[in-house]
Amino acid sequence: MANLPDSLYEDYSSYKLTWSPASAFAPTTTILPFPDMNTIIQWIKDLHNEIPFISDFALQNLVTHRNTYEILPLLLWKSPSTVTMMLQEIVKIYPHILRPVHSQDGTPPRAYNILLLFQCIADHPVTRGYFLKAEMPHYLFPLVNIDLTDKPLECLRLGALGVLAHMLKAPIDGAAVSFLMDNGALNYCNKAIDIGSLESKTVAVFILNKILSTDEGLQYCCLLADRFFVIDSLLKKVLMYLSSMTNPCPSLFNLVAGCYAKLSQKSRARKWLWRVPPLMLLNGTFANLLAEDPDAANYRKQLILNMRSMVMN
Repeated sequence: MANLPDSLYEDYSSYKLTWSPASAFAPTTTILPFPDMNTIIQWIKDLHNEIPFISDFALQNLVTHRNTYEILPLLLWKSPSTVTMMLQEIVKIYPHILRPVHSQDGTPPRAYNILLLFQCIADHPVTRGYFLKAEMPHYLFPLVNIDLTDKPLECLRLGALGVLAHMLKAPIDGAAVSFLMDNGALNYCNKAIDIGSLESKTVAVFILNKILSTDEGLQYCCLLADRFFVIDSLLKKVLMYLSSMTNPCPSLFNLVAGCYAKLSQKSRARKWLWRVPPLMLLNGTFANLLAEDPDAANYRKQLILNMRSMVMN
């Protein structure tokens, strides 16, 4: 399956949540269109400035240009105390995730922009290694695990999920897969799928799909019955959610179908799938989506063929 568009798991400010980080900044804040390297370096230094406007101006510009300069993740990582400051901004938001956030000013949008910078750090093949070695995703798990669904907090959930998703962008890093499996990524995906927005659910299933795309991830998820049934339960929740939508999301459905096709590659998983099949994927519930998405239809066909092999054997 082709990678999802970057915008789906990278920058959520344009989605239905209508939570724009820029809303927190003064009207005079401007985005410079073509900064040179000296300007980028100065913005990184300005992140530490005690004057809020200067710091916020630098942060917003770095976020805007984070995909323009491949060296930005290395500059952020190597800059003295910058990553420490970014982590402090994440920790500062923890008290706010225990209650609804009604205001669109203050800490939440700044933490969201910090998460966008962490996404480019998690994406870069060099800084990703540093990021994992320092076990920094642990600082993001509380944001994925938020129990509330109001829009500012949901954006924080999406931003944190986006960092995890960037850890798994192609080519997939085996160390990133192992880290997520060893540290309960499935449980955090569960929370996002249970109460998260459509975008949150999609990114959570994207993470699961990427894990299942690797030999070690597939082996891990199918090794024990408990793990398989947790995943099966998650995917069936998503199918139920999709079936309740007037216009089901094609990309989310494609990811779910891909997950089941991957699971069916393992003989142990096929045995369990034969016992508790994903009926809504096999019957006519999503006939329209299958007709419009050849890839999803192929995943379904592969799932059926693999399940039938149980009878033939």
